[in-house]
Amino acid sequence: MQNFTAPYLQAIVLPGRSPAVALEGSVWLPCREASASQARVLLRTLLAQLESPELDWCNAELVASELVTNAVIHGSGRSGGLIFVRFEGSVEQLRIEVHDSSRALPTVQSASLDDEGGRGLHLVELLGAAWGSEGSDVGLSKRVWAIVRPDRNVP
Repeated sequence: MQNFTAPYLQAIVLPGRSPAVALEGSVWLPCREASASQARVLLRTLLAQLESPELDWCNAELVASELVTNAVIHGSGRSGGLIFVRFEGSVEQLRIEVHDSSRALPTVQSASLDDEGGRGLHLVELLGAAWGSEGSDVGLSKRVWAIVRPDRNVP
């Protein structure tokens, strides 16, 4: 079992665990734009522990970034609070959860060519195997989650 020393990150690689859940990580982040970048860095740190260089997790990084950005813009960001990000998975798939304090459930929106936003959940839907939202279990109002599978790098 290995714990990371990155600020606020609790991450554990679980050797000998079933292939369904080989790693877990979670982090509380402030509601600000930089939190999406922090979530990506923490995700890369966690996935590096899988020691599977043949797997490409770029889609997972993008999905995590979109979910965190949505929480900052539409969720806890209005109150200046915190969001909670949880990663759980294996070499087969990764579950990404972002918890925020808004009770409003996300919906896929239509965006025109001139709109600056409104495409995040389209990307999550396109890049993920599944996504959804429900009540949070960490003291916030809701969680939005996505399941992402890696691409395999072919030499």
